[in-house]
Amino acid sequence: MFTVKSSGVLAFAAGLAVLAGCGSVPAGQPSPSSAPRSPAASAPVSGTPAPSGTRAPASSGACAAAGTYLTAIQTGQHAGFDRVVFEFSGGTPAYGATVVKTVYADPEGDAVPLAGQALLRVVFRGATAWCAAPSGRTYAGPSVLTPYYPQLLVVGAAGDFEQVLSFGVGLAAPGSYHIYALTGPDRVVLDVSHVALGAFPGIWDITSWQQYWAAQYAWSNGHQPWLSDPAMVVEAWSRSRWQTAPVVRQVSAGTFQVTEPGGRIDTVTGTRPVTVPGPWVITKITYGTADAGGA
Repeated sequence: MFTVKSSGVLAFAAGLAVLAGCGSVPAGQPSPSSAPRSPAASAPVSGTPAPSGTRAPASSGACAAAGTYLTAIQTGQHAGFDRVVFEFSGGTPAYGATVVKTVYADPEGDAVPLAGQALLRVVFRGATAWCAAPSGRTYAGPSVLTPYYPQLLVVGAAGDFEQVLSFGVGLAAPGSYHIYALTGPDRVVLDVSHVALGAFPGIWDITSWQQYWAAQYAWSNGHQPWLSDPAMVVEAWSRSRWQTAPVVRQVSAGTFQVTEPGGRIDTVTGTRPVTVPGPWVITKITYGTADAGGA
């Protein structure tokens, strides 16, 4: 078994199920775990995304073939840190967490879309979520978890191939993390420390970090690509007020002037509040007058 304790950027791919909150073991307190066993042949973990705070259907984890099998995934928010727990039957597999710039799906090699500014890849060796006898999944939850906690945003499945089970974790910001094993039942715990982001700057449509991460995750999956275009965001704001084609003119980086139907000129300022690609948000609106030519 190998363990990792480090600080840095973290990455994740498609995810797994959100179950109820985790146990009360303090962050950074590991306990012994058993040695890995040889699992049966692997098959991809699959399912559909589930909202945070719901319990996904769980299998019994029973499998006639000897091996180590994933049976449940839990997430929980705690004072100062967030937690994700991977539960196994048949022992604890070798495990590790690595800071990455991109999480790639195994074995396809496609980038796994995640939310956040930091990514972590979590790998379990000698484990699977698929039982060969009888054939079926030992983990019956969804493939993506989106708790959108202060630091833990998304947990997604990144592969279940040749006895290597991998996941991607999207975090709000680079920060410290600790991965360790517990027993009774056998499980691997990942704790990620909270990182202060400050007040969210957006004042229209997207007005909180939780809303932003949800929008960023949807955007990273190909939904509403216009959210990353400042001019289109300003136009959307304009249409929400007058429902007519606005006159939008960019006057500087991140600043636009919008001419209302009555001639008044408003100034709209915005930014991309993260260090990675994602939606652009409006941070300030100054309403002008027709004769002043805007402010």
